[in-house]
Amino acid sequence: MILTLACLFTAACSPLEDDLCDYKCDCEGCSDREHGDCLDRYDDRYVDADRRGCVDQYDALLECEDDTGICNRDDKWSTSCKPEKDALDRCID
Repeated sequence: MILTLACLFTAACSPLEDDLCDYKCDCEGCSDREHGDCLDRYDDRYVDADRRGCVDQYDALLECEDDTGICNRDDKWSTSCKPEKDALDRCID
């Protein structure tokens, strides 16, 4: 409940970011704090992207993570989004 309320008051936290953190944590067995850290990382990344005019790249990365995210056999969440992440990183830097 606290994480949900925190999510409502952050700039970036949307249902998709929350879903992605849920998927990752279901796969890797996150604690509530780790789930909150996941949401914070998305929020920080969004704020950086917004400040530098990179929201399109941020959105592309989220869509890719949602489309390609998978829980591997070793209980690690992974995606096939290196090109999208690199494009966002280049835009933000």
